[in-house]
Amino acid sequence: MNIKKMLADLIGEKIENINYEDLIIESISSDKGDYCLPCFSFSKILKKNPNQIALDIMSSLKKSDYVEKVEVVQGYLNFFLNIKAVSNVILADVNKDKELTLGSGKVVCIDYGSPNLAKYLHIGHLKTLIIGESLSRLFEMFGYTVKRLNFVGDYGTPFGKIIGGIQLFGSIEEVKKRGNDALQDYYIKFNQLEAQDEKYTQLARDIFKKIEQKDEEIYPIYETIVKISLKDAIEKFKLLGVEFDDYRGEMYFNQFVPELIERLKRQNLLSISQGAQIVDLSEYDMPPAIMLKSDGTSLYASRDLSASIVRYHDYKFDKMIYLTAVEQDLHFKQWFKVAELMHEDYASRLEHVSYGRFSLPDGKISSRRGKQAVLVDLIEYVLSKAKDVIKDRKFEIEKPLEVAKKVSRAVLNYSVLKVERGKDCVFDVEKAFSFEGETAPYMQYTYTRIESILRKYNEGIGNSKNAECDYSCFNADAFLLTKMMNSFESDCWQALVKRDPSFVAKRVMDLCKAFNKFYTSTKVLEGTISEINAKIKLLNGLKKILKQGFDLICIDSLKEM
Repeated sequence: MNIKKMLADLIGEKIENINYEDLIIESISSDKGDYCLPCFSFSKILKKNPNQIALDIMSSLKKSDYVEKVEVVQGYLNFFLNIKAVSNVILADVNKDKELTLGSGKVVCIDYGSPNLAKYLHIGHLKTLIIGESLSRLFEMFGYTVKRLNFVGDYGTPFGKIIGGIQLFGSIEEVKKRGNDALQDYYIKFNQLEAQDEKYTQLARDIFKKIEQKDEEIYPIYETIVKISLKDAIEKFKLLGVEFDDYRGEMYFNQFVPELIERLKRQNLLSISQGAQIVDLSEYDMPPAIMLKSDGTSLYASRDLSASIVRYHDYKFDKMIYLTAVEQDLHFKQWFKVAELMHEDYASRLEHVSYGRFSLPDGKISSRRGKQAVLVDLIEYVLSKAKDVIKDRKFEIEKPLEVAKKVSRAVLNYSVLKVERGKDCVFDVEKAFSFEGETAPYMQYTYTRIESILRKYNEGIGNSKNAECDYSCFNADAFLLTKMMNSFESDCWQALVKRDPSFVAKRVMDLCKAFNKFYTSTKVLEGTISEINAKIKLLNGLKKILKQGFDLICIDSLKEM
């Protein structure tokens, strides 16, 4: 129900070029109405006191079954809604199955994740993975077709170092047995040798050149490393509830760089600077975009640009979003500008979305794998904490281990999404497991409480579907919850427009708080049958919205906890 539009349509005497719907806002407290129209901005136009303007507008209002009364207070026109009539419309709509089609027929590609293979995923990857996944789900909510792309780092001299390490003091059999742990050991040992003798730097470069040339001895080792490392990364992604459609990385797209360079030459966009081939962007107040180094090898800009051309050919995207840390802002501005100068049809569809840092309090989690805690350490630690939290609880429906996994995943994912995208955040693991305050377990427990009430209702009174409902029993807490549910879809749309899932996370938390306030003031299963049915319909709608909201912010709902 579009309440603001409904109220705006009641105004009889309109002021030219004024959109009342945009000016009507929710009241800060129920004693001042449900919605209000501030009339201060009209004073300059009408040369009148705001209070008189409000009185004039009130006198022009059409009658409506949805409005109980209207008051003027100090320049505000306050609308008090008819709880029974409005709740009937909102809850009928909320409980209805519907499909959103704003993005129907449009394709959005989202590039996120992007780990360097043959290395551990670090805790910073958590932010790109969860924000990217949440954005993907938001687009899908509104009917877009989403392609999740993971531009893996499978290119460069680090692979030369790892293969050098295998040749010097290891074996491919050990890699197959120990996976990423073995790869990290070889990489560290090789770096220690390199620090003592520069010849190892050249050895790594020579080996990587053989990888590029698909040397019959070296290239199969490289392929094995990539396969094992990618498999390990995919397993970690799944633990967080994230999967991708496309894992093509730097090595794949590098094969298209020569064609890109030829096009840039034909368009007279390339110039030489200290042996490197660049696109001069000084006219746009940016440093040059380096396409090839002086030794002829490609860089991120040329590989990213080549990838965008291939992806547009493959997916015909309407929007291509790149999600990375804020430090890469300039990089994307540069090659986006090069795509524009090349007159690529899709250049205007490219978008970079950046985020702040993610970190842990110093010394909170130690690593078995090196100096700094990596993502797998964090996942394991949080799961162990979840097991401790629920160890004394009894479960009849869910299995304890599955509950622990879902709680730990919720704690991790919510730690990212509760903070505005662009802000840095420090994840305090201990506080995150509290069942009080703004935490994931608090939200999950709220959902299980709703489930419990609905089970008791179904076991005792019956099914509320199509049953008579008396919404006149709704108190202020019930009606506040109803209005919040009504605005959930528009809240999600704003989150999508701003590319910031934290708006959804905040709204879901607000809904949980509002429910718990309602729960303390209301005996849900007491009253007449029609009153109970009304409250149950409210909870059925809330359960549906919370389940959708949880999914959007990558949190599992639980039947019991």
